[in-house]
Amino acid sequence: MSSTNSSPLASRAVICQLFTGAWRVAKKHAGESAAVNAKHGTDDVAVVYNRICDHPALLEIYKLNAEARVEHYRLTLPAGDAGVRLLPVARQVEHAKLMADYADRIRQKLVEFLAAYPGERAAAPARLNGLYIEGQWPATVAEVEAKFRFQYRYLPVPETGQWQDWMAEAAGEAQAALREKLAEAVKLVAERLSKPGRTFASLTGNLAELLALVPDLNLSADPQIAALADGAKALLEHDTDTLRDDPIARADIASKANELVSLFNLS
Repeated sequence: MSSTNSSPLASRAVICQLFTGAWRVAKKHAGESAAVNAKHGTDDVAVVYNRICDHPALLEIYKLNAEARVEHYRLTLPAGDAGVRLLPVARQVEHAKLMADYADRIRQKLVEFLAAYPGERAAAPARLNGLYIEGQWPATVAEVEAKFRFQYRYLPVPETGQWQDWMAEAAGEAQAALREKLAEAVKLVAERLSKPGRTFASLTGNLAELLALVPDLNLSADPQIAALADGAKALLEHDTDTLRDDPIARADIASKANELVSLFNLS
């Protein structure tokens, strides 16, 4: 791939990575696992896990980490290597604001959890009774704090040198992922609206959100993706209430969605 071909990607996207981590409290209990296997005459078939801590701040950190990753995936596309994704330059400010907000909220909950950790650890033997294993609990607050992580970074897309082939593959994978995401959204509309009784409360909202992102996510200006997105706009003609209450409108949008599935060979 020549530098003239790679320049548009370098000007439209950055490499983006998100790293999250937390102290995991679902711990394998070897003794209980062995007891269950012995009871049923099995060999390592059953594995018993105990949730050794359920502090609300810790559970909220898990939730925030998951939400942040959903937002990260919404605004980016895969770029080959695990954890490496392409973020449109036009969405970098939005991404940075979202991640900074999650980082702040997670930090607040982490401070709350770390303050409570000595008490949680001290109460664990009585609360867990025979399921308590001392080695599953970090000995100090510093040790448990080191298990938490929330970081994100942006790197420029290389335009020349040894990374050219990798970036060409990454761009291809990103475009394929976008086309698949858009295709799945259109097929879902066709499926849900073609079958009586199917629920579609967030159907049009999810499609509208994706279509708003397509101009930025279409990093290679793929004309097929642009054409599919343009055609899919017709599926937003009616709101959810109309689609639910008006069978004629529902049949019309289902027909249009099925036409797109056929026209763009999305099946």
